[in-house]
Amino acid sequence: MDESANPNLTYDPMERTAFIPIYNELIASHTVYVVEEEGQPIATYRLIPKTNRQAHVVYLGSFGVDLQLKGKGYGYKVLEELKERVFKQGYLRLELTVDLHNEAAIHLYKKAGFDIEGTIRKSYKLNATGAYYDEYLMAVLL
Repeated sequence: MDESANPNLTYDPMERTAFIPIYNELIASHTVYVVEEEGQPIATYRLIPKTNRQAHVVYLGSFGVDLQLKGKGYGYKVLEELKERVFKQGYLRLELTVDLHNEAAIHLYKKAGFDIEGTIRKSYKLNATGAYYDEYLMAVLL
């Protein structure tokens, strides 16, 4: 719920107690990952496998790096390790969506080999503004 990170993640800001049921659902989904270094969390993300004809695809969501570590190469390192791991698990494509104006994230994803494949218009709505926002669909073939 950090002010600077939250606009780029999945959920609108809310009190901790309101987030508890969502958190419990996320944990039960087994799609949430925390990356640690020396026992300290440095990044989090979700991996959401697709099914049926898209069973070779996994979606990367809510990727975030500890704010104190941004710009120090941790995001790139985590993405590289993540790509290797999901490829070993049999996935051939890793995809994500990112706000068109999130230049730092777009730069990081491009550096890690992701390509912009298109624009998803009115992809999400922020309750704080009531406005809809566009995102890029980005993916890397593994």
